[in-house]
Amino acid sequence: MAEYANVGRAAGHLPPAGSLPPAPGIAAGSLPPVPGIIIETVPPAEMGAALAADAAQKAKFGIIHLIIRGFLCTPFLAYGAATVFVMVAQGVPLSVAGLVFPAGYVTLSFLGLEMATGSFALMPIGMYAGTITPSDLVRNWTWTLTGNLLGGIFFGWLLWFSWTYGGSVAPPVPGQRHLLIVIAQAAEHKIEYMKYGALGWCAAIGMGVLCNWLVSLGSVMSKATRSTVGRALLMWLPIGMFFALGFEHTVVNMWLFPTAILSGANVSFYDWWVWNQIPVTIGNILGAMVLNGTLWYYTHTLQK
Repeated sequence: MAEYANVGRAAGHLPPAGSLPPAPGIAAGSLPPVPGIIIETVPPAEMGAALAADAAQKAKFGIIHLIIRGFLCTPFLAYGAATVFVMVAQGVPLSVAGLVFPAGYVTLSFLGLEMATGSFALMPIGMYAGTITPSDLVRNWTWTLTGNLLGGIFFGWLLWFSWTYGGSVAPPVPGQRHLLIVIAQAAEHKIEYMKYGALGWCAAIGMGVLCNWLVSLGSVMSKATRSTVGRALLMWLPIGMFFALGFEHTVVNMWLFPTAILSGANVSFYDWWVWNQIPVTIGNILGAMVLNGTLWYYTHTLQK
């Protein structure tokens, strides 16, 4: 076809290539929309608008529904994490086994459940866009975290109770016994920040920031495509990287520490909260709210 067009231009029947103005409503250099064709990729500005709309929807949830959805969320993260720990107990490197963890996240996402670490980025976007108020943000974070904590404690207790027959015996299945040992060792490692005092506490915050810079991208990148398979893949990438790198996730820890304490880990309630849960939660908030909910959203949307 290009050859015929060139002949036509040579004969004076067609204008030079590129001389025609773009059709109304179509930017120069862009292809006109083709009827019946759906573009899978969503540009960042449209992603921001979709996230702001999601925040408005979440602000309408009643407290009981935030708690229920948060409660149901944590066990799916725990299923993914437990699978990783089983693989680690069998000698698989964490950097490899961690790539399995996102299966739990993708499951809870498609089920429409509530994970606080995703809301740490989503709700600020809604606040900046004007679809929610600061009080809506605080309300969502408070009750989602409450639900996540209750779900983590319940799942941890149920796992321990079922495998140890209520604590009467060690798990009779070697794989189960090894899993509880790995979980206990992981919890003991996660409070080693206390050995370094204030610097250790700040390091826990840093591990939380590094974690949720990636994890909160799960909810953000799920808006980057209209394809179900594409959504699962885009969510899988940052979540898999976080777990393989061993960063600190506050919701995962809401399951891991109760399970470890029940399994005999040398960890107290004080150690859990003061030297992990509180600083990690602060880091998760900063990583999501500042880096994704503010800077990413600003450069694609707010500056307009």
